[in-house]
Amino acid sequence: MSSSVPIVGWLTRRPGPRTVRAALVASLIGLWIIVPSGAAVRLTASGLGCPDWPLCEGNEIIPENSMHAIIEGSNRILSALVVVVAVSAWLIALRASSTGRTLRVFAGIAALSSIGQVPLGAVTVLLDLHPIAVGAHFLLSMVALGAGTVAALLAFDLVAQRRRSVNWARAPLAAIALLAGAVTLVTGMLVTAAGPHSGDREVVERFGDLADAAYVHVRAAMAFVVLAAVLVAWVLRDTRSGTLTKGLAIALVPALVIQVGIGEYQWRNGLPEEVVGVHVSLGALVWAILVAATVTAALPSEATERAPAHERAPTEADRGSIEPSTV
Repeated sequence: MSSSVPIVGWLTRRPGPRTVRAALVASLIGLWIIVPSGAAVRLTASGLGCPDWPLCEGNEIIPENSMHAIIEGSNRILSALVVVVAVSAWLIALRASSTGRTLRVFAGIAALSSIGQVPLGAVTVLLDLHPIAVGAHFLLSMVALGAGTVAALLAFDLVAQRRRSVNWARAPLAAIALLAGAVTLVTGMLVTAAGPHSGDREVVERFGDLADAAYVHVRAAMAFVVLAAVLVAWVLRDTRSGTLTKGLAIALVPALVIQVGIGEYQWRNGLPEEVVGVHVSLGALVWAILVAATVTAALPSEATERAPAHERAPTEADRGSIEPSTV
């Protein structure tokens, strides 16, 4: 009987901030990994490798006689694991007494979006990989990834005991840059819907004209890059920007440069499958970095060091007060 007491105590103990952070980081990693996994299914023409649902073919989870079935079946198993991790992270956040409402909401959005992928995946197969269904599958992944990014960021704040407040000067530009990034994702999805990689070699139905979709996508991407560059420059020049905010802004620059370069290369070389896969995977990473960068730019944490005296108006702190300044 005595040996069961520690187990009961462990089950009833509320998770601490570090446990919440670990769970949400694991969820975030899974939410990104499923993107290249799903891209591999489409780019290897394995989208209909498993014609049944939820099992692959008849009573088999993964038939051994078909490489397409193995690829699609493995992606389904991985998707189920990602759902379990995301839902578990949400439940841990709900049980923790230290988490705020915002963190719980974003963890819930990530988990519910992951769950939503299950019926949407079934619909996609039943519709024989209709381009819009495939695109919706991808965009829902971006919703889950974005929400998971915010939840993980808030979990890091929880552990570090950081408090955030709105920077009303930078918030509008950060919001517009994030919106431009979302538009770029949507237009990129439309390029995929019109492009040659349907997910199965027997599927010929495409949505829209490839050249027109690419024309719109390129211009949306150009506008997004310009807005992101202005935001990054502002963050780096602002002495009140914290280390995390500057680090995310710096990380966004090479990610965008590489992504643009890969996009140009794939278009000029006939959209080779391997390069498209890298473009999609890196695009998801850019999206996660963008979400984190815009959130920290719009909602900077309280400053741990005061700005130089010549860059701010004199305060009580300059006359001997020990109260720290904030941004």
